[in-house]
Amino acid sequence: MRRHGFVERDIDPKDVYLHVKELLQSQEFKITSEDTKDGFWDIHAKKSNTARIIMGRVRDVDIVIAGTKGKFEVQLHAGIWGRDMAIPAIEGLATLGIAAAADVHSAHKFEEKLWEQIVNKIDSSLKICRLDGLLFKSDEELTEHQQVHQQQAQGSTMNQMLMMGMLGGGGMGMYGMGMGYGGFGYGGLGGLWI
Repeated sequence: MRRHGFVERDIDPKDVYLHVKELLQSQEFKITSEDTKDGFWDIHAKKSNTARIIMGRVRDVDIVIAGTKGKFEVQLHAGIWGRDMAIPAIEGLATLGIAAAADVHSAHKFEEKLWEQIVNKIDSSLKICRLDGLLFKSDEELTEHQQVHQQQAQGSTMNQMLMMGMLGGGGMGMYGMGMGYGGFGYGGLGGLWI
């Protein structure tokens, strides 16, 4: 799921909604429901058949846009077999083979690409983190954020090793309990409003 708030942007959220609807229809998604009220737009679209479900391709997309010109939020969720059912790609690889794991990755890429198109419609100057979809105003902010990801990944690897007792931690203590380096409080990860 991708989610972000936008402030002081010179675009009407209704225009973003219409752009999203057009993008989905151009990808041959069928609009199954639309709910539009004052300051709220919700669209659900699907592309479904047996092969899509089995192979882990995008089945459905939900987009919610709420707010007014100058301050609104966009939420995007692409329904992907494997991720929705909490089955990681590694397990998919073990049970369904390489092709299924590749399709789960492909579905994630679809969500990422759709998010990029939505953000570019709103403000093409924004920078998108490829790891979590958060948005930044400058390359410097994005680079700093990516460094936090690297630090967390290094800390996560150390935590895993300590939990397994590989570094003499015996699996207990602050690192063994997953308390080191992780979490959104460490390193000042970006907020959800830009």
